[in-house]
Amino acid sequence: MSGDSDSDDCDMPGLVSNGTDGAPGAGVALDEEEDLGEEMYVDSLAPAVDLFSTKKFKTAEDCLEHCKEVHGLDLAVLKKRLSMDTFSYIRFVNYVRSESPSPGFVMSLSSGAKWGDLKFMKPVIPDDPLLMFNFEEELDPQDEEEENGFEIDISRELNDEIANPRNFHNQLSTASTNSEDSCIASNVTFEEDLVKMSLDKFNDLKKQFDAMSLELREKDNELKAVFEDMTKMKGVAQTLFNSGGEAEKPFAKTKHKVVPVSEARTVEEDHSYFQSYAHYSIHHEMLSDSVRTSSYRKALVNNPDRLRDALVLDIGCGTGILSMFAAEAGAKAVVGVDCSDIIYQAMDIVRENKMDDRVKLVKGRLEETELPYEEFDFIVSEWMGYFLLFEGMLDSVLAARDKYLAPGGMVLPNRCTIELCAISDHERYDSLVGFWSDVYGYKMSCMRGPILADASVEVIPKDLVVSNSANVLDLNINTCTVADTEFSSSFDLKITKDCELTGILGYFDTFFDLPVPVMFSTGPQVKPTHWKQTVFYLPEKLPVKKNETIPCKMVCKRMKTDARALKVSLTLDDKTYRYTVD
Repeated sequence: MSGDSDSDDCDMPGLVSNGTDGAPGAGVALDEEEDLGEEMYVDSLAPAVDLFSTKKFKTAEDCLEHCKEVHGLDLAVLKKRLSMDTFSYIRFVNYVRSESPSPGFVMSLSSGAKWGDLKFMKPVIPDDPLLMFNFEEELDPQDEEEENGFEIDISRELNDEIANPRNFHNQLSTASTNSEDSCIASNVTFEEDLVKMSLDKFNDLKKQFDAMSLELREKDNELKAVFEDMTKMKGVAQTLFNSGGEAEKPFAKTKHKVVPVSEARTVEEDHSYFQSYAHYSIHHEMLSDSVRTSSYRKALVNNPDRLRDALVLDIGCGTGILSMFAAEAGAKAVVGVDCSDIIYQAMDIVRENKMDDRVKLVKGRLEETELPYEEFDFIVSEWMGYFLLFEGMLDSVLAARDKYLAPGGMVLPNRCTIELCAISDHERYDSLVGFWSDVYGYKMSCMRGPILADASVEVIPKDLVVSNSANVLDLNINTCTVADTEFSSSFDLKITKDCELTGILGYFDTFFDLPVPVMFSTGPQVKPTHWKQTVFYLPEKLPVKKNETIPCKMVCKRMKTDARALKVSLTLDDKTYRYTVD
């Protein structure tokens, strides 16, 4: 997978010629030029590509109409709701083209923060007709009673009524034919230029007026902020156009921000992820993994002096097994949190084992859920995914640590590492990669690329490992940040025998540094776990010699389109290969 999407360069779109100088047909009569001018200009542009598919349209207007009718993307509503101007519209188009969000996700946003970065001023498609669309003049929201306009009109009418009491009297007189309005009018009397009403009625009108005045002041402040933003954007654009490439340098140094999963995806968007943990089969697989489950039990139950009378938070509690281990170890109270429906079975399990007096289970996403205690002495979680970081569940653990962990408290496990080694597995390589060279006598070589691009999760026998293991990541869960989950590491692999390398194998080790320490590995040298190992197969077999040292580098980042997935680049002997873990 290409890493071009991570570029921080921010080139501004160039000016587009309207084709008038020396254009064909310059000798056409003036009247004909006026009739044909717009059509000639449209024909000179590239087709407008749909924002959410590969469909193409002759004009930007047709394309945006299609987006509205088919995808439900109403730019007029977004323009009004988010106070968008031409610059934010340009960033919006390039954001959608580069990040590929769903139309529903875009329409649900309450701010334009997603495309606020100036890097989105760089066109994704050169000479994109959508970027030349006259956004501010062409789009005019039709529903005048939505959002801001309605309140402003009401306040204007109220001001007029207060300033002109006779107008108010006339309206009441006219409206008095209705029973409700008659009741209102009966509470108000008029004497020349004076209006008399009950104290309750006056106080009610005063409250309405004060509320509307406050809203007007808030709208004025919002309007001022919008104008200030437009002024800043115009100044930045002018600087970019005037100084050319020199203005790009600050943006090139902008560090990519790693966004936590809870900010990148709503619970609704993550529904399929949480739903996958609602089925019994995945819990049967995890509980049957004796390496995993026994290690957690030993870490908790074999350290009763540390757990006695402690408050414990179990994140992603599933069936509640870790919560019950903590209670068995002597914890005063345990709170388990899970967003999956498996939590309801976990409640039954806790009651069945008569631990409901110490174990309380809460359904919801950790970042958005209220807990019964403000601080916990221990936070325990089995958050690790394939290649350690897949699924991004560590984000929730770190959020809980920063919010709930008491001073001197501890996250368990407290440390995890990622290790890499080389393998030579001809049988598996030939069945997976070489298979496509001859499929019932036909060549299907185009299938090799997509298969190679996806990292493979499988158990590799230890005798197929042909190098040392190199550490590429060491995470201290008590101190690391979400940004530390993206990493770059250079390392060397020393080959142990003459062979042909077929891939690089990744696995992780997990540590509980307690008075009675516990650790387990997911590597090929020990008993397999449900995590297995993650294999990055090479496009071609690489011949190597015993004692040869292979210089390598790995870069691991999150996919922008799926915060739970990973993209990995692996360099061996100056050749770089790209993969996804998803």
